Amino acid sequence: MSKKQKLNTRSSTEAELVGADDTVQQLLWTRLFMESQGYRMDTVLKQDNKSTIQLENNGKDSSTSRT
Repeated sequence: MSKKQKLNTRSSTEAELVGADDTVQQLLWTRLFMESQGYRMDTVLKQDNKSTIQLENNGKDSSTSRT
């Protein structure tokens, strides 16, 4: 899915992180709604930006002063 972000970002890593954050909210809401209806949901959010994946997994420890 593609849509315009509401926030200006300075790097592709930051843009991917903002996009993932925006998507996770709707993903979790949809998953909880479907599970309350009796459907089992396996949800996976795929990420293709290596530096964003490291930042999501390790937090600030994997970032530099520019991030």
